[in-house]
Amino acid sequence: MAASLFVSHNSALTYWRTNPPWYVLEGKERDIRSLRDCARTMEEFRSFNVPESEFGPAPIDILVPASNPPRCPEKFKLHKQRHQLPHHALYPLWDGVFVVSPELCFVQMCQSLSFIEAVELGMELCGTYALRPENIEGMVQRNYPLIDVGLLRRHVDSWHGLSGIGIARKAAKYLNGGSASPTETKLFLLLCLPLQYGGYNLGLPELNPELDLKPHEMEILRGSSVKPDMLWRKEKLIIEYDGRQHEEEQQSKYDAMRKTILEGRGYTVRQIKRHQLYHPLAFANFATSIRVFLGVRQRPVTPKHQYARAELYETLLGVR
Repeated sequence: MAASLFVSHNSALTYWRTNPPWYVLEGKERDIRSLRDCARTMEEFRSFNVPESEFGPAPIDILVPASNPPRCPEKFKLHKQRHQLPHHALYPLWDGVFVVSPELCFVQMCQSLSFIEAVELGMELCGTYALRPENIEGMVQRNYPLIDVGLLRRHVDSWHGLSGIGIARKAAKYLNGGSASPTETKLFLLLCLPLQYGGYNLGLPELNPELDLKPHEMEILRGSSVKPDMLWRKEKLIIEYDGRQHEEEQQSKYDAMRKTILEGRGYTVRQIKRHQLYHPLAFANFATSIRVFLGVRQRPVTPKHQYARAELYETLLGVR
């Protein structure tokens, strides 16, 4: 049997962040549980095509058996796998090259992440955006999440013996699917994480759900759909983030029409601007007003909670 290469960890994350074609995730995973077909010789390793455009710069992270690990060129970084792989952990790419699933990649990355960093990564993989490489600012949008939140929770609850599984299980409890940007993720975590992690414990809103519009409403909005950043459906509360530095007349008119339509449907629309998000006192006032609107009881905030809130705020936004 031909030798195989199993891309993992940071290199796998880079691959999934490159917005791979949808069919890679459509039922083509292989139930390979061992790494017995892993490349063994220098010649075999050199034969693989591992472009930087797919996996990032060398060294490329790969999984190898912990027992009798192979020697390989310096362009590869070995990660010894001591336990059998979980079910459906690998996806075939081309010519004997496999990549670990987004779920297993998440667990692997949790080996070196804090709890908050793990939740942020999980939100990205369960959302519709991908961060770009560290040396490039910004993000890219994709049309689909890489991971279903419920499936991830079932996976990490059933997987054992994997490095990073403890943090992965803890983080998975607080994930929500549908985030469309890193800022939406940060806002969600600040508002919705429990007090002990620094959040305001405001429940679990829907993120970017598509709302049905009537024909005349669609005509007013020129056929565009309405997907509020956050929706508490029972309370009919919508939160929208406005990160614009300067007002644009055309966009402001559109936002006003959109808000009028939503309020006509009985929704309350609250907008938070960038300067409010990045100013601790302004954000605290905003979060308190949302808590009151939702009717969430105010639990006593201890000094430990206050410290956790300051740590969360600094971790997410870089503001003390």
